[in-house]
Amino acid sequence: MARQNPSTSSATDGGTVSVSQVMDRIPVGRYHRKLLAICGSAWAFDGMEVIIISFTLPVLIGAWGLSGFAAGLLGAASLMGMIVGNWGWGWYADRYGRKGAFQWTVLTYSLFAGLTAFATGFGSGFALRFLTGVGLGGALAVDTSYLSEHLPTDRRGRYLVYLDAFWPIGNILAVALAWTFLAALPGEAGTIAVPVLGEVAGWRLLFASSAFPALLVFVIRSQLRETPYFLARTGDVAGANERIREIAEANGEEYTPIDAADVRETPAADFSRLFEADIRTQTVMIAAAWFAINFGYYGVFIWLPQTVGAANVVGNVYLYFVLIGLVQIPGYFSAAYLVEKVGRKATLGSYLLLSGVFTFVFAAAMPGVGLFGLGLSGFWPFFGGLLAASFFTLGAWGAIYAYTPELFPTEARATGNGFAGGVGKIAAVVGPILAGALVTDGYLLALTPLAVAFVLGGLVVLAFGRETMGEPLF
Repeated sequence: MARQNPSTSSATDGGTVSVSQVMDRIPVGRYHRKLLAICGSAWAFDGMEVIIISFTLPVLIGAWGLSGFAAGLLGAASLMGMIVGNWGWGWYADRYGRKGAFQWTVLTYSLFAGLTAFATGFGSGFALRFLTGVGLGGALAVDTSYLSEHLPTDRRGRYLVYLDAFWPIGNILAVALAWTFLAALPGEAGTIAVPVLGEVAGWRLLFASSAFPALLVFVIRSQLRETPYFLARTGDVAGANERIREIAEANGEEYTPIDAADVRETPAADFSRLFEADIRTQTVMIAAAWFAINFGYYGVFIWLPQTVGAANVVGNVYLYFVLIGLVQIPGYFSAAYLVEKVGRKATLGSYLLLSGVFTFVFAAAMPGVGLFGLGLSGFWPFFGGLLAASFFTLGAWGAIYAYTPELFPTEARATGNGFAGGVGKIAAVVGPILAGALVTDGYLLALTPLAVAFVLGGLVVLAFGRETMGEPLF
């Protein structure tokens, strides 16, 4: 039997109402759109920080004389840090609050991303990228928990997909910065003469410029407050009602306060709560889905600049990445529509399956493959397969972020988000390393395990997932 969360329990015979019921009575309005813009900005900057290493890695290999193995470790350093960040900051947010964790994670990834500009070799570069990842992973776990606890049930899934739609904006921003500092600057290998400092390598300027998201911390501190769910769960009923009143007034709506008699303080859960009988199957299911999507996505995208170059079917790689980023946006919007029409489970499962199919298509179109004589080689099979894989993979990301927080109770929501995300980041480390090890024997061999992971993840979701569309948070 599912454990009931006292802070969000059903209405009693005395007429009291729960946080979820009160929040459902406030239609989406100006406050929610402002909140989405703030949370989405943090999300976009997260995407920017993650993908920047894909463009700087080839430069650093030459600058620091890195072996293939060292380059792979450096490329995966932030992903390793994200494992710690997912688990640690999710646990922190369930105990000490979503807002505080949110601002500290943004500050962490901004600070250490900027400090990477001062790295002198593999050791310092790895350490700084790892610490950047601790902030990045934490921001992903906390951001979704924070936003989900401000949304009415009928729009929560759609808005969480909208949140993830900010990710390609960050990717496009990373492409623009990489082009500016690695391709457009004068000098060999993207260096620029600075009269006082001497010659500063373009990659250092790129990392230094990536520290600007720290300015978002001032917005978070001044514009955001703690979530009503967290306040009610910790026994601060007056604080929860004040937050609900602020949200309602910002949207021009009246509000009904929750009753202190209907709220009991609930301690934050530890990781063992995720494996209790009522939610254990869903914990394992969503963790498997996170493993699959991370394994496939990072295995493909960390090495994508090299893959595109090896395909030898395009000229300007930066323009190509902009096109890939642009096609991701309708992928998100299609998922945003479907999670509220056919459900989270069906959308996530089917998008993962199609991600695997189209990853295999563009892998089979690589030069020299000639798989089964199907004639898949050439520009259009490669280009079309890659764009379709990008469309469905990023749509699956949107769906999984909408689905995950709904599977866990309030006292373990950020912890559950962080646990699943951390399992995924283990796969995000393994995927690029495996692809890099196999690519010497051919791109089809390197990319096929990634395609298979997508497919298996989709099947697990469809077989074991519980549909949460229309259910209130508990």
